Amino acid sequence: MAGDRIGMSVRLIFKALKIRKTPVWITFFSVLIGAAVITALSSVYFDISAKMSRELRAYGANFFIGPQASTGHRTIDSQTVAEALGMVPADKLVGASPTVYGVVRLDLGQAVLAGVDFAGLRKLSPYWQVEGRWIAVDFDENSCMIGKTLAGKMELKAGDSVNVIRNETGFQKTLAIKGVVETGGPEEEQVFVTLALAQRILGMEGEVNHVMLSVVTEGLADGASQKCRGGTAVDALAERMRNRFPAIDAKPIRKISYSDGKVLDKIKGLMALVALIILAVTTLCVMTTLIAVVSERTREIGLMKAIGADNRHIVGQFLAETLLVGAAGVAAGLGLGFLLAQLLGAAIFGSAISFRPVVLPVTAVPSIIAALLAAAIPVRMTVRVVPAQVLRGE
Repeated sequence: MAGDRIGMSVRLIFKALKIRKTPVWITFFSVLIGAAVITALSSVYFDISAKMSRELRAYGANFFIGPQASTGHRTIDSQTVAEALGMVPADKLVGASPTVYGVVRLDLGQAVLAGVDFAGLRKLSPYWQVEGRWIAVDFDENSCMIGKTLAGKMELKAGDSVNVIRNETGFQKTLAIKGVVETGGPEEEQVFVTLALAQRILGMEGEVNHVMLSVVTEGLADGASQKCRGGTAVDALAERMRNRFPAIDAKPIRKISYSDGKVLDKIKGLMALVALIILAVTTLCVMTTLIAVVSERTREIGLMKAIGADNRHIVGQFLAETLLVGAAGVAAGLGLGFLLAQLLGAAIFGSAISFRPVVLPVTAVPSIIAALLAAAIPVRMTVRVVPAQVLRGE
């Protein structure tokens, strides 16, 4: 008997869906569009931290390693630097440049000489504007790059030669200027050469003044700090470095790390707000459609009550129809939304958005709840239908 009643209910549900195609399709597409947008935003939301963290690395270094002030030293040895850099996961290290500084004499006056790792420096500072070329290899000891302001004072340009003299070490060498650097900062007053050449010029073989790093903070954790994220993970990395090498001072550059986190939080908040608005609009669209359906089926509902159907049965059938259409819309929306996420990823980040299983419940649960909430007012309308009045045409 129970089986017959279930079978009858199923047949009534599918017959109702088949007869009223227009409201069904409107409901389906409303849920589909809402689910697709939420899926796309959720996919980008859960992937944005890693991708934006890398994108923001284009704005400069966010980590510093230098000598511990309490030691009284102004330099750290290169071996310690190499071991400290080895503590940063390779996939999180965008770039690093050990640096030494000293004052040298040029043809028309004194200048600050900076010895750098050009490959690392270029990754640290992709925003630098260079007239001419970057020094491409670390063994090029016959070339230099010069800051724009200093070049103007010395009347130099790319392609010229300049004499570099260090009185304290007796070093003198003529270098070809490969590029003129414009940074908008103090670097425009400096001369840049390879690290090894600067160490020889300044008599600082095997030593560096500090190291600047660009580190992707998202997901930067290991060992006891597996749950660390963002700035906390960077702090943990700095602490591990200081514990292992007491002579160094390792720390994140707070202003940049804070700015990174602030930008990410604002973007995530905006995406969450858009998702909530989409859910609200979807709910209203579905509710309007279902109200029209109930109004159209008033006589049918009255007849069902007249032949013995109770309110629970009618409400259950109505909710089952809504749930079935909503589930179909969510399933289609998940697929469409993931494709939309790939388009957003390609347009914004130039890369694909990774599939994350958490997107499925994040999209499905709110979408189904929104569809069922949209049925609340229409369901109350079905309960209030009075068979005698409806059948008399009142």
